[in-house]
Amino acid sequence: MKILSIDGGGVRGLIPGMIIVEIEKRMGKPISEFFDLIAGTSAGGHIALALATPGADGKPKWSAPELAAYYREAYGRIFDNSGFKVLDVLKGLTSERYSTDGIDAALDEIFGESKLSEALIEVLITAFEVESGEPHFFLRSEARENPKKDHLMSFVARATSAAPTYFEPAAKFNNEESMAFLDGAVFANNPAMCAFAHAQSLGFDEDEMTIISLGTGAVSRILQYEEVRHWGLANWARPILDITSQASNHAIDWQLNHILRKGHYFRVQPLMSGMRSAIDDARPETIKALEEASREVIVRHNEDLDKLCQLLAD
Repeated sequence: MKILSIDGGGVRGLIPGMIIVEIEKRMGKPISEFFDLIAGTSAGGHIALALATPGADGKPKWSAPELAAYYREAYGRIFDNSGFKVLDVLKGLTSERYSTDGIDAALDEIFGESKLSEALIEVLITAFEVESGEPHFFLRSEARENPKKDHLMSFVARATSAAPTYFEPAAKFNNEESMAFLDGAVFANNPAMCAFAHAQSLGFDEDEMTIISLGTGAVSRILQYEEVRHWGLANWARPILDITSQASNHAIDWQLNHILRKGHYFRVQPLMSGMRSAIDDARPETIKALEEASREVIVRHNEDLDKLCQLLAD
């Protein structure tokens, strides 16, 4: 069982996107042909679904290079603050920061009318269901067994990336049920352990798994005791999001390093040093910096990528 897991991270999703471009280049074929399961959260969920979306000929609708090129342009529309006004300074505090028009249009362009059951391989996409207060996993296998769980891919992508304060929840209402979802990053920014558990539920054990986990960049700011010792809610509100996300990422990395066989677990996570890390910073200079960070991490992990591609080829 070969598993690809992709973290959430907004515009920083360009980093794993470009690493996947490199893997496809080295392998000479689409990602969906050499992985059995792709898991994703938020931006990683978009990528996972898009790489498994069928085209008219039954082959992938999107190659990794095409998808990366699309998002380079689309992030500016998804996180569009061109309508921001001085009197709207509380946007994000008293209501969501962005209209859903941009993200909805992008997801329609990417997925069209494709449904979860049509994914080329098994996918696991995380989200958090508001009314039940429970994690939710969108799975191709369940969508094929139960028509009620066979959502449009565009809806699944919208659900996994409904980041609190950035977008309103993704909701679906009908006579039988009502559902409203938040970004899966509220509980699993790194979905690799979720993917591991799902693979076990499908009948695979740890000796049969190879997991490649792609991060979207670790925030490098170092907090000092003297700086934080008297912080209250206002001071901790923003840093705590990065702290909890990174702590969870590290914990999952530690767990899988101890569970899986040596040489069958790969974690690629660049350090976001000297650049802005906001998930909605879609300025051209930030996109350029993310591309440079992607190229640097590919060079730094060149040997790991060679070993990985050899494993995938076997």
